Amino acid sequence: MAKGHDAGGHDHLRHLGAKATPAVFAARADVVFAPSPQADQVEVAITRFLAALSGGLADAGCTLVGHIKGTLAAPGHADLGFHATSLAARPLLTGGIAGDAREAVLTVNVIVFGVPDGDLPAIVTEAWSRATGTQAVWRH
Repeated sequence: MAKGHDAGGHDHLRHLGAKATPAVFAARADVVFAPSPQADQVEVAITRFLAALSGGLADAGCTLVGHIKGTLAAPGHADLGFHATSLAARPLLTGGIAGDAREAVLTVNVIVFGVPDGDLPAIVTEAWSRATGTQAVWRH
């Protein structure tokens, strides 16, 4: 067996106990920015979203982040990827939106421990609304 792993999975998860199960959220949202933001404004909006999401997860009792990742894809304007593996760490952004992108598709995938699975969709969607003020139609 590889070092750092046990028969039940990753060794670093053993402190969660045998009954710990992750809460998982995966969805896409059609996003409309009004007015069309500049590229740096999109990065600020994503960073604010992840900060609001981290706060909501902490308030809900999150004990461990498996990952929080996603992409904001703006056809004809490229993609902005993001991910975080800690509530306290600044998210990593990759790529970027080129030019003024009015419409985009947001894809989000969240795996966390300590949060009731049924609470996660509202935590994610409310964090987006609060942090960005941007219209989003979620497709779960």
